[in-house]
Amino acid sequence: MRRFLFLLLLPGPAAMAQAVDSAQTATIPPKSNFKFSVITELGFSMGSTSTPNMQAFFNQNNIERDSRADPFVHLNFGGRYKRLKMLLQTGYGFNYFPPNEKDARVARRTYASYSGAMLGYDVLNDRNRRLYLNVGVGGLNYDYAVINRTGQPVVFQNLPQYSQAGNIPSLQLRNTYWDINLELSQREKRKSSIASVLRIGYRRGWQASAWQSAAFQLLDAPQDRISQFYFQGGFYLSRNYKASR
Repeated sequence: MRRFLFLLLLPGPAAMAQAVDSAQTATIPPKSNFKFSVITELGFSMGSTSTPNMQAFFNQNNIERDSRADPFVHLNFGGRYKRLKMLLQTGYGFNYFPPNEKDARVARRTYASYSGAMLGYDVLNDRNRRLYLNVGVGGLNYDYAVINRTGQPVVFQNLPQYSQAGNIPSLQLRNTYWDINLELSQREKRKSSIASVLRIGYRRGWQASAWQSAAFQLLDAPQDRISQFYFQGGFYLSRNYKASR
């Protein structure tokens, strides 16, 4: 009887040892290492733009801006080769904040856009993330209208002949810039991946440009060199090729 029990229990330690050994050999899969990617990105940007000389003109004439923040939607397209990435950028401004209805004179942004290109290198990367340092160039376009509110009644049919002192239908600035930013993005995991991306950066005009108007020719207009801090967030779709294991 004792010999029978001994023979019955004998395979137990071997089975336990085999289970432990199986657990020890399980490993985390290696991080993805796709060599080349084609990227399309859609996102949202928020900028804080400084044009000090035009702002001084607004202050001298008691003109308030609708908002100091500049929201944009952006679309980027490009590619990545190993640790290098290049993107073509375009952004279009929209009026997210409600208009200023309390001040008598208001500068309202009627148009804003930017376009450019940037080149980046992932200075840090791990299994799930890439941290890029990006540099780029591009151009920013702004158009403002100054509204002078009065209680004066005007017949609609007379609007083409009506001229209100203090109204400025168009103030335009076109400025080329250089750009530097940090980007944190999710690492691509499959041949087709959707991932999040965040950027924080700074744009600065190469040189000052004179303000212009679509309504008339401006003489002795102030010049501004744009300074803009911005934040971007979005998602990109990547198609990835030539994975090496």
